[in-house]
Parts: sequence; C-alpha cells; structure tokens
Amino acid sequence: MKWSCNMLITERKFGIFKFLNLYFSEKPSNTDFLNYDVVTYHTSKNWGHINGFDRKECLTTTIDLNQDLEVIWRKIKRLRKRHILRAEMSDTKITISTNYKEFHQIYEKFLREKNFADPFGLVIFSLNFMQQYGVLFIAENQGEVLGGNLYFHDDHNTLFACTAYQTMGNSIEKNKRISDANSYIHWEAIQYFKNLGINNYDLGGLGCKEIIINQQMNGLDYYKLSFGGDIVSQYQYTKFSSGFNKFLFLSWNFLRTRN
Repeated sequence: MKWSCNMLITERKFGIFKFLNLYFSEKPSNTDFLNYDVVTYHTSKNWGHINGFDRKECLTTTIDLNQDLEVIWRKIKRLRKRHILRAEMSDTKITISTNYKEFHQIYEKFLREKNFADPFGLVIFSLNFMQQYGVLFIAENQGEVLGGNLYFHDDHNTLFACTAYQTMGNSIEKNKRISDANSYIHWEAIQYFKNLGINNYDLGGLGCKEIIINQQMNGLDYYKLSFGGDIVSQYQYTKFSSGFNKFLFLSWNFLRTRN
C-alpha cells in the first residue's frame, strides 16, 4: 500500500497493462507515474482542464465527521435509524475483520446474483487487492456472516468501496437481519472513522448525474442519501499512456456498461 497523509494509491494489473488510482489526491502532473498505462486521480476538487487528462464529473454523498455524533444521528432518516436499532436489538455484531476470504466468496456470489458486468475483471476487486488496500467491516449474527463493507481511507477521508451480503431467502426474519445489518455496518463504521480523527465519510458515489430536490431516485441513491450526508461533486482525472490504450479502456468501459 502506498500512503501519504492525504492520499491513498492503489495499483492493479491486467495482463501487461498497469492501472493506478489515486484517491483523496493533490493536483496531478503529467510527469507523475509515467510507467503506468492508465492513471486516475479521484478528488473533490475541480482543477478545471489539465492538459493530457480527461476529466469526468460525478456526484457523491458525504458525511462530515467533524460534527458531533448526535448531530450525525439526527440527520439519518427515520427508516434507516429503525434498521440500525433493530440490528442492535437482534444481537448483530459488527467487527473489523481479517476474514477477507469468506467475505470475498460472498462478494463474488453477490455480484453474480446482481448480474454485475465486468467482462475483463478490471472493476471487481480480487481477494489480494482487498487484503492489501481495504479495511473490512463484517456483520455477524449467531455466528453467521450476514455481509460486510470494504473501505479505503487515508488520514482525512474514508471511502465506502464495496459491499456484499448474503442472498435474501424465504425466511422473513433472516431477510430482516441481513437488511438491518447493511445499515448497522455504516453506523458503526461512521463512529469508528470519526474516532480515528478522519474528517469525511464518502458513501461511494451516486448513480444519478443530477439530483433535484424531491426527484424520484433509484433505490441505491435513496439508500445512501438516507444517512443524511451532503451531495457534492467529485472529479476523476484520467491520463492514458497512449491513444491506443485510451481506445482499449474506453471500449472496455462501453462494453461493461452495455451489459
């Protein structure tokens, strides 16, 4: 793992191609990381046009962890609070876990059931990648793993990177426990990262390109916003080592979003 006080750097390889992602980063330079095929900076800062980089704007929702915990709790929607409190009463336990292997098995099955398309394996996290870069929170009830969340963080920011949970089945009670645990993990993670002195809890991006007050949102966007965070713009600055690599990457992304 490559760290600075305000940056997390992750590396991935696909065949001969090397990908670098820099989270919570400073302004990029055309001379940085020249030995990578695709370099992407993820930032909340709008640096405008930078020669040699493609810029993409997206939306996310973030919680200011400098607020008192009582204030954060008050801003959470009533339904989400009910799920959290019900999880507490059902003796669901949230722990920071090293059981990446079992979580990764749940994660792979979860993505198959959601028909998540990643034909070249560039988005789905490998077990080794999770172990190297992530902090894993697991929800358990009566010794059974219900699901988990994986986070990236530096000294000031944390990013909700992915989630996975058990398949919903025929048991109404078990389905409730799984659903409740999903919300409870976030609440416990918020408290954990706040206690670390981290300032910002990012719930990992919104699907809508534009959010309008009272606009009907998809289920995942509504879920993330129910934790009471603010909607903010984020930016991705991507540099390709060649025009051919850019063509390959954009073609792959087009195929992924079409499936």
